[in-house]
Amino acid sequence: MTDEQLAGCVSSAQNGDAVAEIVSRYTGLVLALAGKFSSSADYEELVSEGLDALIAAASGYDPERGCFGSFAGVCVSNRMKNVVSRADRRNSRLSGLDDEDIPDSSPTPEELVISRENAAEVTGRMKDLLSPLELRCIEGVILGMPYSEIAKRLSIGVKSVDNAVTRARAKLRAVFPEL
Repeated sequence: MTDEQLAGCVSSAQNGDAVAEIVSRYTGLVLALAGKFSSSADYEELVSEGLDALIAAASGYDPERGCFGSFAGVCVSNRMKNVVSRADRRNSRLSGLDDEDIPDSSPTPEELVISRENAAEVTGRMKDLLSPLELRCIEGVILGMPYSEIAKRLSIGVKSVDNAVTRARAKLRAVFPEL
């Protein structure tokens, strides 16, 4: 599937694997942009916000606005600029620090490769561990949807969504205890 088709599946909740595939394809972009902006803000915060922006971009993508890759890049970059602005405001309140006192938190090439491999591993493990319903429900939660909206999109009851999310979280915590 093309990126545009995948983004369409994310926004219409037709394909439970679409979010995982979009994240897998664009993790490199998010990591690269986070490295670019990391001199002004926390790298981990940038990556987290970047992935959140990527998923939001996939959910709100309109094919008439152009190619998805460009749209996602702009969305992720803008979100990271907002993170940098917030960090700059926080840092302006601090006094007595020189630029030399602030450590470089940009990732090394090895860390970038490891991050990509970890993202691919998590995505693959989620697909292996979870049932299709659990995967689609947990992806809805990741997208920030309320249970009622997930239930409506999947044509199931809210209680079924709650149960699927609970099962999914238990399975994921068993494999990824740091969650």
